[in-house]
Amino acid sequence: MRAILVLALLAAAGCAEVVSETRGTYTEFGRTYPSVTRVYQNDDGSTYSRTTIISGAERVTCITDDRLDCRAALFDTVNRVRD
Repeated sequence: MRAILVLALLAAAGCAEVVSETRGTYTEFGRTYPSVTRVYQNDDGSTYSRTTIISGAERVTCITDDRLDCRAALFDTVNRVRD
């Protein structure tokens, strides 16, 4: 039990903190989707950002500065065969 608590605390300590959040839109495949871009700060002060694109009830997250990553993530979600 104590080991689980220690692991949980270690995992939480290594998490980045959200320092800003911006709502906007992302346009791809001739459609515009709502999006949220978050900037995270690591313990060492370095930052990185991720964008979440909302397509109906689906959400995909991609590297903000990598258009191809966002396009691929959205393409996979929009074109996924639903069971």
